[in-house]
This record gives sequence, structure tokens and C-alpha cells, in this order.
Amino acid sequence: MSSANNHTFHFLSEISKENTYNLLFPEAKAGLAIVWLYEKMQNGVFPQNSFKERDIHEALRIVNPTIENYKSRHPREHYNALISNLLEYFLRYDEERQEYSFKEYAYVFCQQAHNILKASFSPTKIEKICFALHEKLKQSKDLDTFLDWFRIDFDIFKPQLKSQLDFLDRQIDQSVASLRENKKLSLQEGTILETLRQIDERFELIRGQNKELRIAFREIEQIRRLMESNASAYDHEEVDARVHEAITFFQEMRRTLSIIDKRLDRIQPKIRQLFSNLNKPLFNTRVERFLYHLVENSTEVIEGSKKTIRLPGNILPLSGFRLQQDLTIVERKTDLFPVKPKKRLIITDPPEMKASAFASFQNRLNQQDEISYWIDTLQREVDMHEQLRLSDYFFQIAKPDDPHTLTLAIAVIYRAMGFFERQEQYTVSIDPEKIIHNTAFKTSLWEIIIRRKT
Repeated sequence: MSSANNHTFHFLSEISKENTYNLLFPEAKAGLAIVWLYEKMQNGVFPQNSFKERDIHEALRIVNPTIENYKSRHPREHYNALISNLLEYFLRYDEERQEYSFKEYAYVFCQQAHNILKASFSPTKIEKICFALHEKLKQSKDLDTFLDWFRIDFDIFKPQLKSQLDFLDRQIDQSVASLRENKKLSLQEGTILETLRQIDERFELIRGQNKELRIAFREIEQIRRLMESNASAYDHEEVDARVHEAITFFQEMRRTLSIIDKRLDRIQPKIRQLFSNLNKPLFNTRVERFLYHLVENSTEVIEGSKKTIRLPGNILPLSGFRLQQDLTIVERKTDLFPVKPKKRLIITDPPEMKASAFASFQNRLNQQDEISYWIDTLQREVDMHEQLRLSDYFFQIAKPDDPHTLTLAIAVIYRAMGFFERQEQYTVSIDPEKIIHNTAFKTSLWEIIIRRKT
């Protein structure tokens, strides 16, 4: 037991040792040189994916044009120090051929950065991956193939799915950054208004992409059910751990989608309000110009005994008909017909009645607090488990020997049905064929199911 503990891997401790972190994540001048070499290999400049030391020097010089100014006295020594650090995790040296090549970590380092920066949104791709995952899960008929599905298929799928969500989140960040960069543009030129319009359209596109991704996730619910069904057939520690990990991952993805929706709900109305506020002075300026145009270019025309104003261009004169009305006004002269004062009635309530009214009011407030607590509890349960049977909570709230709790249970059920029916992401279904009984009560309920849409 002691020997096993001695071999436990502690990630934070290992990466904190000596210079390990800096070797894994080199400074910009070395990291950019690695990317430069990677692109050259991708473009076929190095046919065997191997290169000389002079190629590394060239990479360092190109991506860091000022490096020799700082190290002008001993540039080669500085280059060799950087290369020595890169040999730990990034480069491999062939002494016979005197050539360098990439280690696997260098490829992963560049490919991950490349994929993140060049991420493209593709819900269709995710939908196809989910369908393929479901089909392969159906084919896992024994413990070994079931575990292989987790280790091979599912582990490959996870980063692809996360990259799609990261792409949407990054799109929002870029839109907000664009807004901040353009907030000082000239209003008269209309550039900031056009920028706001484009950002608002981008937010609408992101919201649409978010909905498409939700649709692509429908297959995940089928995967979860089949996965749990298969897991129940095996009493295996790794299976239980893998299933728990997968379910947690799915829940995390749903939460991320909800967070993206909430970010859009919070930011987009502010963009539209800002657009409206900025548009008003521009509209006023245009109206002022139009009125000035009328004053400068309108002409006075005498037709017989009448003078009329002829507006410039194709602007038609305003014509209207004013109806004259004869109104009879009836007014009561208060000095001739004063209103007789009425006797004021002073109503005094007995202290007992005041105390009773206050207690009744306080009970109603307490009941509203309890109802709000139960509504919040029900919403959390639905979000966590995707559905719940509301009828069961009636008997959980009500107590046979407490009439107050029966009233509270009725109010909670009624309020919960109204609350979830008004939310687009939930559905409420009632089945009159299924009656829910409880031996402690004489009351029975129809089965009421609340589900969260996926």
C-alpha cells in the first residue's frame, strides 16, 4: 500500500519542479520559431520533416527581428541556449545526420493552437459524430467492447464537442471586443451605427448556431440512456467511473449552452438600446437638415388673392381639413352653489382586530416565500434530471395533520404549472389515466410530468 502511494502522480507538483513549466510552455521567441518550422513542414519545405540548425536560427531571426539587437554580441550562444531548452520536449537531434526533427509534443502543441484559432462551427459534424457514437455503442455487446467505446470513441469525441462550444463563446468575446474598439468612431459618418448593426446581426447568428447545436445534441440523450442501461449489466469499477464521467460531461455541456444563451440575453438588449440611443441624435440631425432645405428652397407663389408656399422638388404640400365644433360648456359656480361639507367618519379598529389582520398578512407573506422556495427547488431538479413528476411533490409538501401544508401544496402545484408552462425550455404534460394516490390522504391527483426540452 505504501509503495503504491509513493508512485502516485501529482500533476501540480511535477510541473512546478525546477524549470519544467518553462520547458513545456516556452517563451514567445522560441514558441513562435516552433510554429514557423511547423508551417514550413506543412508546406513541404522540409520533405523528410527534418531540418538543420541553421533553419532553427533562421526561424528565430524571422519571428523575432529584434533578437539580435538584444544579443548582438553573442547571438549564436543565445540561439544555442534556446535550442537546448527546446530539446527537452520539442526537438529531437540526430547526431549522425546532424539534423533536427519534431517530437510528438511539438506537433500536439502546434496542432492544438492551430485548431483553436481556426475553429469553424459545424453542428452537422457534431450530429454525425453523435450518431456514429450511438451506433458503435449499440454494437458493444460485452464488457471489453463497452470499455473500448469509452477509451477510444468517446474520448476522441469530447474535445471536438468542446471546441464547438468554445468557438461560440469566443465569437461573443470577439463581438464585444469589436464594440469596444469602435465605440469612439464618428457618429456623423454613421460608422458606429453600422458596427452596432453588424454586431447585433452576429449575436443573432450565434444564437441561431447555439440552437442548431442543441438540436445536434438530441442524440446524446439516447446515448446516455443506452450507456446507463449497458452499465447496469456490469458490476465493474471502471465502468461506473466512466459512466459517471460521461454523464458529468454531458451536463457540463448543457450548462455551457445555457451560459451562452444567458450571455446573449444579457448583452444583446444593451447593444440594441445603445443603437437606439445613438440613432436618435443622428435622426434629429437629418430632420434639421430637411427643415433647413425647406426654408432655403421653398418659394412664395401668389395665386389671385392668396399666397401659397411651393415646396422644393417633388415634395407635395400638406393639405388638411379642420372641423369646427360648437361645444356647450356647463360650469358650476362654486361661489353661488357651494358644496355642503360631509361629516368625516373616523374608524378605529380594536387592537385584537389589528393583530389578527397583521397575523393573516404575515402568514400570506410566509406562504409566498415557501412557494418561491419550492418553485426554485423544482426548477433545479428539472434542470439536473431533465424531468420530474410534480404530483409526488404534492404529497411531499402536504402533511396529514397540518391543514396549512395542504393549502401550501395546492398553491405550489398551481403556481409551478403556470411557471413551467410560460417557459419555452420546459413542457408540462398531464395524464388523467394515471391517478397518484397516497394512503395518508383522501386526495388523489392526476400524474403531472415536467420535462426540460433538449
